[in-house]
Amino acid sequence: MARPRPEKKRKAKPVQPPLPGMPPPEPPGTVRVLPMQLQIGNRMTDSTGEWEVVGRPYTTNGGKNAHVRVQRVSQPGVTETKMWGAYEKVTVIRRATAEEGKR
Repeated sequence: MARPRPEKKRKAKPVQPPLPGMPPPEPPGTVRVLPMQLQIGNRMTDSTGEWEVVGRPYTTNGGKNAHVRVQRVSQPGVTETKMWGAYEKVTVIRRATAEEGKR
């Protein structure tokens, strides 16, 4: 009859410190998505303020550029078309639920 194997001693792995030049982690509740995954009602911020998606995203240039129509949260009448490379990730601070997207 075979002997049972002895248990291995496991050492606690040290936590790696953040690498230099890396951005700080995003606050909870933010999501990074591709521009084509944006939904009507999503909110995002940039250097000019907070924006809400009001139109479905579409691509141009053979699918390499993605466009979406957005409006300012503080001024609902101000709309703009934002453009990103289709491979870039966009930070969304609030995702629209299924009910909100059906407006």
